[in-house]
Amino acid sequence: MSDSETTPIEVREATLPGIGKKYVMPLRTGGNVAIIVRPDGERQLFHFLQDEDRPCDVVKLERDEAQQLANLLGTAMVGAPELDKLELVLGALEIEWVGLDEDSAMVGHTLAESRLRQKTGASVVAVIRGDDALPNPPIETVFEAGDTLLLIGDDDQTDAARRLIEGAETTTA
Repeated sequence: MSDSETTPIEVREATLPGIGKKYVMPLRTGGNVAIIVRPDGERQLFHFLQDEDRPCDVVKLERDEAQQLANLLGTAMVGAPELDKLELVLGALEIEWVGLDEDSAMVGHTLAESRLRQKTGASVVAVIRGDDALPNPPIETVFEAGDTLLLIGDDDQTDAARRLIEGAETTTA
């Protein structure tokens, strides 16, 4: 048995507020593998080459696919994080996922034009568009129907932002 076979591999674990848990494992051949486990059971597997900060491969697995992969690898899979435990980590911080319908007043407007943060106090920390994520979107990002906005703020702020996005309040000044 070689030393590399007996040396334990350190797996780093981190809580991603509003998203789930992240596990990062270095590979002996270089690079690493990161797995995000969401509360709904979905897993996202990212393969990073050595000295690269963008993944070269991304695989999304539903809960049953992840379980089958774990079975093939010969071990039980890591359980999904419990929402109530994630909420303890967040404290008063609220994370909201809000979809933009085609009739939302924000569709066709930029983040700057929406003045969402100024009007509600909530911040848009990411825009999910199809299979792409736009983290920390620039203020010139134009919202499109079907986008999902990841909002962060306290309960009142995210509620106000949801009302604004869903059209219960006017979006532009």
